[in-house]
Amino acid sequence: MVFGEAFEKVKEGKSMRLSQYSEDVRIKAQYPNEHSKMIAPYLYVESRFGNVPWKENNIELFSDKWVVID
Repeated sequence: MVFGEAFEKVKEGKSMRLSQYSEDVRIKAQYPNEHSKMIAPYLYVESRFGNVPWKENNIELFSDKWVVID
């Protein structure tokens, strides 16, 4: 699956990862609410090490090996 297809599913509440990522790695969307310090939605990586903002690179964006996770 290409990035755009996977990203549309993430916006619906699912998560995604590249097929070569570890099984515990998931990219998710965060939508701020009135208690958030952020004012715009953003993507973050969830893994066994915790959550951090996700900054994509060109290799990831152009990959056709994205997997959507429920």
